[in-house]
Amino acid sequence: MAGLRRDFACMLSDRLPALAGSFIFDTMLDKEKVLVKRIIVLLIVVIALLAGCTDRGGQSDGVASDFSLKDMSGKTVRLSDYKGKVVLLEFWATWCPPCRASVPGLEKLHKAYKDKGLVLLAVSMDEGGWDEVQAYVKESGITYTVLKGTEDVATKYQVRSIPMMLVLNKEGKITKRYLGMGSDEDLETDIKASL
Repeated sequence: MAGLRRDFACMLSDRLPALAGSFIFDTMLDKEKVLVKRIIVLLIVVIALLAGCTDRGGQSDGVASDFSLKDMSGKTVRLSDYKGKVVLLEFWATWCPPCRASVPGLEKLHKAYKDKGLVLLAVSMDEGGWDEVQAYVKESGITYTVLKGTEDVATKYQVRSIPMMLVLNKEGKITKRYLGMGSDEDLETDIKASL
């Protein structure tokens, strides 16, 4: 019986740091540690993916705020100049992988609908030099209008993550807001509904 008490006391003293507030991870078996690590990594990946998901809910009927931004040639472009046209307004950056991945689909939409009343304005949120953006536009074969974004415009449009796209109808009202990289099919459907 004394041996059992001694073993229990030894076991308890080995566990006291964990019971006294030491990280519970120390008391786990190696297999349990690996499982917990995998679960944590999986949760991080899921959260990261969800952060870039498209918001297909809650349509906004608010009128888009007007802005004046410079295009790649230095010309001032005003959103209000496109009243009467459907505008796809994209906030993006050259360093953003989902933004880069969306370029071919946006270029395809631009070419298919530009003669039917669609205007695509891509607002670059790059903080570096404009030369880098111009080089990327040339390299990627972008033919739609690229504008140099400002913090003021990003604040007006509540840009918290990129890519972010807005479909504006002919009256300048926001009809759809996409957070993250949406599907080209859904975007095309929303554009066609506004044309």
